[in-house]
Amino acid sequence: MFATRDDVYRDHPSTAPTRYETLSAAQSLATLERALHTLLTPFEYPDAAAWLDAAWTAMSEVTGADVRMPMVRADESGWDAIERSLDGMMKSVGRVDADAAPQETQRAAMVRVLVPPFKAGVSEWRRLAARRAELAALLDAIPEAVLMYDGSGGLVHANPRAAELFGMPGSSGPGAQVRTEAQRIAWALAAAAQRAEKSSSTSRSNVTETHREVRAEGRVYRLRGTLASGWMPGNEAGVLVTAAFEMVNPLTDIELRSRYGLSAREIEVARLVAAGLSNNEVAEKLGVSYFTARNHVERLLAKLGVGNRSRVGAVLRNEAA
Repeated sequence: MFATRDDVYRDHPSTAPTRYETLSAAQSLATLERALHTLLTPFEYPDAAAWLDAAWTAMSEVTGADVRMPMVRADESGWDAIERSLDGMMKSVGRVDADAAPQETQRAAMVRVLVPPFKAGVSEWRRLAARRAELAALLDAIPEAVLMYDGSGGLVHANPRAAELFGMPGSSGPGAQVRTEAQRIAWALAAAAQRAEKSSSTSRSNVTETHREVRAEGRVYRLRGTLASGWMPGNEAGVLVTAAFEMVNPLTDIELRSRYGLSAREIEVARLVAAGLSNNEVAEKLGVSYFTARNHVERLLAKLGVGNRSRVGAVLRNEAA
């Protein structure tokens, strides 16, 4: 936990290097100031792991000791192990008396200065982790699909309903389309919030929410993105994206005739094209020439108002936006 470099040279004290013999008073003070800044600004780091790495390094530099993350016992969390380690450091330096070597006295003084802000930073991260866990538990208990993103737009948590509807990252299908659009919402809101924070002329209330629709395989997904603070470092805003959907009924022959003016033959051609048949295959199915089938398809596309045959299926499924 607190193995000093002097321990390595215990049998050869004359060769043991010490930080306090080699650093000037000004250098020691500058190192201490940097360490205090690190410990007192935990939320300037992207996550707890990055801050802890910097904190252990700062402690090592100031104390001249090899201070590192302790082993976590079976009956404790990582945060418990860190606090146990810091308490152990304070007990250790509490045994340093007035007759100790100057470098040991100075090392003990540095530990007494640094441990309280270190513990304060740990408490901040613990409170934040607890709030995030509470929010995730709340989202898991509701029936609506919710995706939870951090301040940079990175996915943090998907509640069970969202995982069921949209699958895991990397999977394909309509869920991938919805995930992609939800990600875009998160990036856009997070970026807008960051711009608002930097600009005194921009009202944050203007960028707190956005709505989008995704149509896929007979469903219309309605996405709502909202900025949400209280579970991100330094009160930074995260993003919650909720999703609801409704089924879209495919158009009937009557609706195709009334809405698009299609003839019975054009409706037949439309359904063949929507099934993926080529002009040659349409001609064979209908018992007409290739040129007649091609003319049918061209008139069909014009009446539906689509630029290519790949959009015919979406129109027939009533998915056309």
